[in-house]
Amino acid sequence: MLGIDSTWARGRMAALSLALLAAATPLLAARPRIYAVTNATIVASPGKKIESGTIVIRDGLIEAVGKNEKVPADAVTIEGKGMYVYPGLIDAGGWSPAQEAPAAAAATGAGPGGERVRVRREPESGPVHPLPLVRPERRVSDTLQPFDGERKRDADSWRKLGFTAMLAAPTKGIFRGTGALILLEDDAPVTDLIVRDGVGAHVAFETTGGFGEGYPTSIMGAAAAMRQTLLDAQRYASWNDRYSKNPVGMPRPERLPAMEALQPVLAGKEPVFLDASAADDVLLADRIAREFSLELVVVASGTEGEIAGPIAKTGRTIVFPARVPDKPKVDDADDALDVSLKEMKRYLEVSAGPKLLKDAGATVLLSAHGLKNSADFPGNVRKIIEAGLPEDAALAALTTGPAQLLGVSRTMGTLEAGKIANVLLADGPLFGKDTKIRRVFVDGTDYPIEEKSKPKGDPNAVVDPRGTWSVVIEFGGQPLQRTWTIAGAKGSYTGTAETRSGTVTFDKVELAGNALTVTFPATEGRGANEVTVIVTGDSFEGTIEMGPRTAPVKGTRTHGPEGGAP
Repeated sequence: MLGIDSTWARGRMAALSLALLAAATPLLAARPRIYAVTNATIVASPGKKIESGTIVIRDGLIEAVGKNEKVPADAVTIEGKGMYVYPGLIDAGGWSPAQEAPAAAAATGAGPGGERVRVRREPESGPVHPLPLVRPERRVSDTLQPFDGERKRDADSWRKLGFTAMLAAPTKGIFRGTGALILLEDDAPVTDLIVRDGVGAHVAFETTGGFGEGYPTSIMGAAAAMRQTLLDAQRYASWNDRYSKNPVGMPRPERLPAMEALQPVLAGKEPVFLDASAADDVLLADRIAREFSLELVVVASGTEGEIAGPIAKTGRTIVFPARVPDKPKVDDADDALDVSLKEMKRYLEVSAGPKLLKDAGATVLLSAHGLKNSADFPGNVRKIIEAGLPEDAALAALTTGPAQLLGVSRTMGTLEAGKIANVLLADGPLFGKDTKIRRVFVDGTDYPIEEKSKPKGDPNAVVDPRGTWSVVIEFGGQPLQRTWTIAGAKGSYTGTAETRSGTVTFDKVELAGNALTVTFPATEGRGANEVTVIVTGDSFEGTIEMGPRTAPVKGTRTHGPEGGAP
């Protein structure tokens, strides 16, 4: 009996040892979470610089930052000589993480013969507001997904610009729902991505599109709907308060999630983020906000500098988009006649908007909101600085300012011990023309920025890219057949491409020697995508990034200039 028990005990001990070893293996293989960046220029906050400093990161937090900090023995040391260390940037402009169904009772589309027809949507179920554009009860956090698989490209595109956190926001409707501040971290569960949920209620003066497509069809109608909804929410609160105190003899109040979602807004506990389409939207929203004592934040249209004085007098925080309108077409005399002086001034002077607003007394933040191509962001911020906004003000508008606005200044926005380790490393001053972001830490996780070089081809080659191209993309062993069309003239090429969503127009078509670069436009929740191919005669070859994967792309000219010579 003793022998049997001993054998059983030895077997149990062996099994337990194997189980413990298996459980420990993932821990042993886990990515190191202790780093020390040494000998770097550390800009801990706007105006506060530490030369030859050290920053220590441990388990997602900043452990130490200063001139003579000791490097822990268990840290991965990163030599920072010649590098600049900044707080990770924060975008408060609102990014849409997923496609949303249009919030309208009706929409338009094409009939069998291509004619314009009206398509009526089925009414939503549940206790919803009768106006489909009024859905304040929606939460963007309910639609968030991890940055995994192809979605890693989204987070990566923002990290390359230095962003480590951003406001995710709904994009459809008058009352759109609440946003959430999230971290740009790969493969983390959604619960770990959310820094703060219910940051604010997002609104806009959105219309249904035209007569017969539901209410409202005008800006005036949208403003009236916004005001009426707020009045209804006030009455809803009053009625429910009376009923809860003494329900005897009173009809039972209706339960409407839209009205309940607006109570924190009316109580001043939750700000309202207005997505402005024009500068005048700001003044209109301010009047409504004052009537109901709302805390209003403006995500600007980019034209607010044109009436900087009146907007600054509202006292509202302005989140200004670092984007520049498309250059008006003035090369052709006939096209130039259609360009107004206002369009030209807007194109030439838009970058001065943040300085004009700041000089007038407004609090101004910067954002990549609404950019067609996120890669334009650094250059656009430089234009804003060249137009007069001080560099420290620009840095504050991307770090301490958004952190304060979004209620997280105690945990991010500056480099201080105990704060979340959202850190960026650049090879020069952040807003320098040739500066590159070299690595980013998000919640203490290290993301080296790999700069993928474009095919350069022959800079002295002379080719003509115009024509119709049959394009094959080899993706996962399955060839995808597409058609590209390039038109225009040297220096002002244009083009289109067939995609799964239909025909799209390239944001840019550029030719350097025989290297042709086309930029696919951004879609909702997905950044723009550049593709560079090398043109040889009537064919081209290159690669295209599709999510985290790279696929070869080949094209053959089926119509256009033969031989590729202009």
